Order: sequence, then structure tokens, then C-alpha cells
Amino acid sequence: MRTVAEFAKHFDLALHKQDVTRSVIEEYCAVAREKKVSAFYTNPYWSPLVARELEGSGVRAGGALGFPFGAYLTETKLMETERLLEAGCRTMDMVVNIGELKDGNWKMVADEIGAFTTLCHDADAWAKIIFEVCFLTQDEIARLTKVCCDAGVEFVKTATGQEGFPDLQDVQTMQANLSGDTKIKVSGVPRTFTLATALFLFDNFDVKLIGTRSAGKIVDQYAEYLRTHS
Repeated sequence: MRTVAEFAKHFDLALHKQDVTRSVIEEYCAVAREKKVSAFYTNPYWSPLVARELEGSGVRAGGALGFPFGAYLTETKLMETERLLEAGCRTMDMVVNIGELKDGNWKMVADEIGAFTTLCHDADAWAKIIFEVCFLTQDEIARLTKVCCDAGVEFVKTATGQEGFPDLQDVQTMQANLSGDTKIKVSGVPRTFTLATALFLFDNFDVKLIGTRSAGKIVDQYAEYLRTHS
């Protein structure tokens, strides 16, 4: 049975609302510190603040690149990656260029992922690639997983949640095509995401991280579950 501390490290807290304010970001940083989750992500403007707030806490500050559409200039994605790494972010999630992938321009997709991953690793940061699986076939998910593994990314990630949610088949396809040290992050999940679903994914699909705005609440639910079943 996982301890509460072990369980919490399977979660990335995420807040990508457009109207978020400084005080709300600080409140979420407090939740991240208290629950000792793996990381806290918000929109890039706020990431330097998050890095300062979380310094020394053991919680990684996260940066989201090309979020949520992916169709940004590679130069813009990489420049923003450099700036957020300099600000102290130590885990970075980038959305792939979905249109180029759908057009079959796999070289462009692989080159962008490779350049992004190199920047992250040079700064001792994790690289995570967001697929946005609702737009992809299972064959495309399988091939993109292999591209990411070849690049040495730490996590392949299902979705942003802006356009559609991942399903079990998407996760199974990722799992079947993993190699090296690359792991699965399930994200872009409904607001109704539950403790039971999290445990199911951890125990049956080898999911190592879940990204959700509800991370703090789910950690509390798990602590209560242990208390009442010990």
C-alpha cells in the first residue's frame, strides 16, 4: 500500500485558466507545498513566480510550452523553454505540432521534440510531450510514443483537456510502445476525475503521473481512505 507521501508524488497539480490571478497562483503553490505533489504547472507568465514560491519545497515548478494548441513557431517554443528553465522550472510540458503530425511531417515533429528535450536535459529538467490524443489515430499515438522514447523524454502525456479527454485505449497504446526510461502521464482529464480512477490507472496501466487541478483534493481523499481502512 502506498503511503500518502508516495501517492502524492504521482500527481502534477495544474492550473491553466485564462483569468487566474497572482493571489490564486500563490494559493495553489501553498497547496502544492502542503501536499508535496510532484509539480505545479500554470501558464508560462506565472511560471517564474511558481518557481520562486516552490524553491526548496521538493515540488518541481512546471512550464507549459505551446499550450494548448501546439501550432506555435518552434523558435518560440524553444525560446520560452530557455527562459523558464533560467527562471527555475525543472519540468516542462510541450504540445506537439498536431497539424504537421497529421500531415505526416514526422521529421519536423521529431526535430522539435529532440531540440526541446536537449534544452531540458541540459538544465537537469524533465521533458514531457503532450500528444492531444483526441486528434490522433492509434497508429499515430504509437508512432509518436516511439519518437518520444527515441528522444529520451521522461514522460509521454495524453492531453491538455481543451479539446477532448483520453480514454483507456489511448493509454494502452502508449504503454505498448514505451521503451527506455520513458513513462506515461495521464492528463487532460475531466473535473470529475476520481480517486478510484487514479488507483486503477496506477495499478493496471503503469501510469506514473496524473495531471489535474484536483490533485490536492484527491491526495486528501487517499489519506482519508487509508485512515478508515487501516
